[in-house]
Amino acid sequence: MLMNERLIYDVGMHNGDDTAYYLHRGYNAIAVEADPDAAAAGRERFAKAVQESRLTILNVAIAEQRGEAEFWICDQLRVWNSFDKSNASRNGLPCHSVKVQTVPLRDLLAQHGVPYYLKLDIEGHDHIAAADISAEDAPEFVSLEINSADDFFLLRSKGYRRFKCIQQGYFTPVLSPHLSLASVLHVAVNRLKSTVLANRLRGMYRSLRPPRGSVQRLATWTFAPGSSGPFGDETPGEWLPFENVLHAWLSQQLGHQLGYRTRPPGTEVWYDLHATK
Repeated sequence: MLMNERLIYDVGMHNGDDTAYYLHRGYNAIAVEADPDAAAAGRERFAKAVQESRLTILNVAIAEQRGEAEFWICDQLRVWNSFDKSNASRNGLPCHSVKVQTVPLRDLLAQHGVPYYLKLDIEGHDHIAAADISAEDAPEFVSLEINSADDFFLLRSKGYRRFKCIQQGYFTPVLSPHLSLASVLHVAVNRLKSTVLANRLRGMYRSLRPPRGSVQRLATWTFAPGSSGPFGDETPGEWLPFENVLHAWLSQQLGHQLGYRTRPPGTEVWYDLHATK
């Protein structure tokens, strides 16, 4: 199949913030959303683009096979909707299930074509969609939310050779296999007995780290918290070899497991893996 250079897949549309950006850039989009309410809201928000055939919204869930499955809706934070009930009920939040139609990504690719960019963000099931990428007919760019080191090897098996690991929310690249200066300062601040020195380091830390929940801007567009942000060559940092990016991500995970306070207490850090050929 030939790649369509003006087509983007938004798999995990959620509230449509990413779809809005792709349309703003002049791309056509295929938006996939399992939550019936979110899909309906998307059709209302993007009615003009749907009418102009620039956008197709599919109320289906990506799975290994066609059929029907139980899908869990987080009542208070729908970004956590998932096939996995434990994901949808994190932090004790209430959730309920709905029946959704399932379809393999390979079927959508066969019907709608291979996109220039494939965005995957479907709460723990990104690897199921990525497994359907054909190494011979792969999108130019792909991104997914990292759940394990297996995700790196999966994309490499699909022919991708250059990678970026981008922290969600701040869209900053993980470039080094060592703790960042800001993180080291944060660790030091929490262990220092000297109040004066600790306060000085806190000031340095705050100047190095973007405000929590801050929006990011690119040219004429503002990315809201929770969006996937820039894609392709717009993403910050240089494209790096497989080994470098995997090493950097593993170092971050090891730091968390060893108890280094590489992020403020009470916050979660997630990373997206971006790849190109």
